[in-house]
Amino acid sequence: MVRENELVLEIAETVAARKGVDITELESPLHEAIDTEALESLFATPGVDASVAFEYCGYTVRVDGDGDVRVSEPTPDATATKVSA
Repeated sequence: MVRENELVLEIAETVAARKGVDITELESPLHEAIDTEALESLFATPGVDASVAFEYCGYTVRVDGDGDVRVSEPTPDATATKVSA
């Protein structure tokens, strides 16, 4: 069974690990950076042909169609939420 908000939790945990802090120590909640309900809904079906990139807590977060989460240093054009399908 898939946990509710599994993707949101994975993103927060990945960013926290990258920052070297506990998830409770992140500067702001993820829902302040992106609509988490819409994000979960978009990737609810495995293999969806989409990707989303957004900035959160000083990092660029990218989620692809397989639900893979990558966190990297921000790029100059990562100030807005980007969606491609």
